[in-house]
Amino acid sequence: MSKKHGIERQTLAVAVIPILILALLLESYFTYTRFADLDRALFHRAKLIVQQLASSSEYPVFSGNQALLQQQVDTAFSQQDVKSIIVLDAEYKFIAGAGGRRIFNERERFGNLQFTEDDLVSLHEDSNGLWLYQPIVATQIKLDELSNAAADNLPNKSLGSVIVEISKSRLNSEKVEMLGLNLFLLILVLVTTMLIAMRVSRRITLPVLQMSNAIRRIGEGKLDTHIAGNQVQELDALASGINDMARLLQQDRNTLQQRIDEATQELRRKKEEAEKANFDKSRFLAAASHDLRQPMHALGLFVGELHSRLDTPEQHKIANKVEESVEALSSLLDSLLDISKLDAGIVIPQIQGVDIEAMFKRLMQDFVPVAWRKSITLRVRCAHTMILSDPVLLERILLNLLGNAIRYTPQNGTVLLACRKSGDDLRIEVRDNGIGIPPDEQQNVFREFVQLANSARDRSKGLGLGLAIVDRLAKLLHHRLQLRSAPNRGSTFAVTVPRVFGVADLLAEREQAPIAAMARHDKLENQRVLVVDDDMLVRTSTAGILESWGCHVSVGDGLEEVWNEYSESHFDLVICDYRLPDGNGLQLADRIREHCQIPPAFILISGDTSPEILQAVNERGHHLLHKPVRPAKLRSLILFLLKQQKKPT
Repeated sequence: MSKKHGIERQTLAVAVIPILILALLLESYFTYTRFADLDRALFHRAKLIVQQLASSSEYPVFSGNQALLQQQVDTAFSQQDVKSIIVLDAEYKFIAGAGGRRIFNERERFGNLQFTEDDLVSLHEDSNGLWLYQPIVATQIKLDELSNAAADNLPNKSLGSVIVEISKSRLNSEKVEMLGLNLFLLILVLVTTMLIAMRVSRRITLPVLQMSNAIRRIGEGKLDTHIAGNQVQELDALASGINDMARLLQQDRNTLQQRIDEATQELRRKKEEAEKANFDKSRFLAAASHDLRQPMHALGLFVGELHSRLDTPEQHKIANKVEESVEALSSLLDSLLDISKLDAGIVIPQIQGVDIEAMFKRLMQDFVPVAWRKSITLRVRCAHTMILSDPVLLERILLNLLGNAIRYTPQNGTVLLACRKSGDDLRIEVRDNGIGIPPDEQQNVFREFVQLANSARDRSKGLGLGLAIVDRLAKLLHHRLQLRSAPNRGSTFAVTVPRVFGVADLLAEREQAPIAAMARHDKLENQRVLVVDDDMLVRTSTAGILESWGCHVSVGDGLEEVWNEYSESHFDLVICDYRLPDGNGLQLADRIREHCQIPPAFILISGDTSPEILQAVNERGHHLLHKPVRPAKLRSLILFLLKQQKKPT
């Protein structure tokens, strides 16, 4: 991932990098040129020195005046940068020199050289010095024209040679000083450029950062943010635009907030009206449940009496039609009241162990005659097990599903009521081979008054409320409801219900096994149970039956006593009365849930059936049993809760 740089750093890079490159190129060029000039100047000066020495040494060498020759050498040696001088005769033998001991070293180095040219020769050059060679040539004197012409054709006679060593130490020092000065000037230029670029960039970056922070604050909802003006024209225009945007957003938010307040007030008013209408509807339903059923019941009795007083078939036919209308009106009234109760949330499920086989037998007794009249085969397949549900509401679900299946299955068709085990659940299915439901209509059939095959609203095909009631009841019981159907292929409605693993299951599945064998598989053995009730007889009897089931029981009569005595204890199950002397069972459940990492299973028992208690218990997700409680029902619920407690989450 590439590293991101800020505006200031990028501005500095744009300003400094080109200047740095240009400065380095110019510095390199001028330094190289200056160094070359210094080298050439040194060479020319050395050339003049060696040529002058060679010229002035002609006579002393020719005459053999050693003293005069040494004097000429010393004079040349006193020149700046001259490090050593060697004067050789024609046979390259040392005759004079200067420079201390180094003269003899150079004589040994250059004494055996054979020079054939008369011009200046650069013998050697390195970083420390320069060696130049110049021959000493005898000057030809013109005596007359003939001799001069002949002399011009003769080569100059070499009397000897001069070798001069020029030191570069001063030159190197000047180069170092010049390089240091150039680097100083380069750094000075770069620093100055950076300072100027930083100053210029900050005039841009600081306003940009202020705008960025302002936009962030505006995004956080602080619409009163304001950005000051800027000297840069474009940035000043941008700041003005952001300020205008913030001001407009503030105005829009104020307007929107005002509209929200008005809408909230309107919604609150409509909510109050809806609550009042719902309350009035509830009052109407309460009155309709009694006041409408009474005349309907009387009307049914009058129709029955009317049948006994009629003589002709036409009169009986009319009475039968009246009776059908009364039955249809009664059915519609019952369905509407059921829908209204479910929507109002006043139906509280009573979850308990249910014998599914007994429920199937009752359903068969109700629907076998109806199926026989339509020439429909009704089949049943039942599993021997107990389930956990509300028996009344679950039976109502199956009644509506079977009624629909028989109603929409043609003559000589088949309807199957079956159940099969699916893990810890029981799947109850109602199948038919009727007209089926198209895929795009399968969600609509659960709406009120929707009948796909009854556009003429034939009352014999129902009212269109059965599946709506089924859907609401399944959601109320937390049972999964599924539909699988296709046109002309029939339909399958399935309800999934949790199973109960208790004594009833063992009796149903192991009818031939003795009671002692079942006791060995009892899942209540060694379970730790806390019983809380302010009635001593209830505590004693509950503890006695739990101990007979193999449980280890502790008892208490109030919140404080239980908390003071058992706050550090661990229990698998708590059975608590709702009303206690110093509180209620829900308070104890809340305290246990707050202080226990793994809360125990919790059962509330109460003799109060008020809706407030039922609603409070249902909101917290606890199980409530109403007094008097049958031992088998209590045992089934305990086994179910302990099994749920041990399931991995």
